[in-house]
Amino acid sequence: MSRLLEFLLGSIVVAVFTVGLMFFSVLQYVLRAGGDDCGWYGSATTWIDSNGDGLVNRGESMLANVAIHVDDVGNGRIDTGWPAVTDQNGEARLNVWIPGCSETIFAIYVDVPAGYRLTTPPRIEVRPEPGESRDPEPVYYFGFTSAP
Repeated sequence: MSRLLEFLLGSIVVAVFTVGLMFFSVLQYVLRAGGDDCGWYGSATTWIDSNGDGLVNRGESMLANVAIHVDDVGNGRIDTGWPAVTDQNGEARLNVWIPGCSETIFAIYVDVPAGYRLTTPPRIEVRPEPGESRDPEPVYYFGFTSAP
């Protein structure tokens, strides 16, 4: 009799768990279906601007380990899960979630590494269109030269 009771109780627990999982899965689907969120994608490139002209020229080296920040100024979200850090090729991928797929303004900026100064503007303002998809994605450049 006790084995039968254990089996029945175990079956009830499994059934309750399954129904609860289905309920919360449907609830999550319903809540997410109401919101139209989207993402914005871009990339940043950092390099050693040996002649200080603010342009990437042949023979100039890429700069790794530079922190890139993105503020979603339009939605009041500062440093949206960043920084992204440039790889050995001086590149970093920028991915930002835009709540409600609303119009916004991004501010992209870098942490200037010790011993360097910027040769390009310190902040770049970006106004993506809601739901916009660009191919190729935009690239934002930050040049550095040795600090005196």
